[in-house]
Amino acid sequence: MLNPHPGAAYGWRARIGLLQPTMVSDTNPYEFYLMAPEGVQMVLTSLGIRGVGSRRQEYADAMEHIEEPIRRVLSRGVDAIVQAGVPPIVTRGWGYEAELLARVRTITDVPFDTDVSACIAGFQALGVARVAVLASESMLDGMADYFTAAGIEVVASSTARPGGGEDPSADSLSVAFQGSVALKRAASRAQGIYIPGANRPTVGMLATLEAQLGIPVVSSAQAIMWRGLQLAGVDPKPVTGYGRLFQAG
Repeated sequence: MLNPHPGAAYGWRARIGLLQPTMVSDTNPYEFYLMAPEGVQMVLTSLGIRGVGSRRQEYADAMEHIEEPIRRVLSRGVDAIVQAGVPPIVTRGWGYEAELLARVRTITDVPFDTDVSACIAGFQALGVARVAVLASESMLDGMADYFTAAGIEVVASSTARPGGGEDPSADSLSVAFQGSVALKRAASRAQGIYIPGANRPTVGMLATLEAQLGIPVVSSAQAIMWRGLQLAGVDPKPVTGYGRLFQAG
């Protein structure tokens, strides 16, 4: 166990900036601190997506002004930044992320990555080339093409949320668990399960789900933590109980 000075500030080991899509957050910080090693703190701000009007237009508007939330977390002395939210990147197509990173580099050299990039890196670290995706219909928009460009085949997908309500962030862990079990049953070729959406409760059941399915499972919240720790220079391997990803790579 690490023993910081009694007067050490929170985040004495690393401060990870998280740019969440929506205006309100509950699941994201809760699951972050379930997984966070001692001395690792989240610095949370919003991209300002309100969920009104055209989703694609809202995504485009948020990413057009991403420098503002980046500057907000930079003002708090972060060691790494991760953008949460898969659709704002995937709906722009392969290649957009490189453009985004170039823009970020004009204002900071603090390590930066995106939700979908962290998830793809996670599957690559796990040696997974074929995935089945459990996601909402809007999440699936453009995803198969994006993953194909990254060298990962989407062999099946499902929007089913057995027992879930309208708001995925209010789901019980059983919703993603049962949906993943059913998806794997229908997709025998899948080498891994992907559950995008950092606001969707997942991390508390990932180890149990992997044990039942016999294959790795990557969720956005999990991958964001794994990649954020890497970028901040903190070894993710000591994080246990939240999926194989933390011991990969």
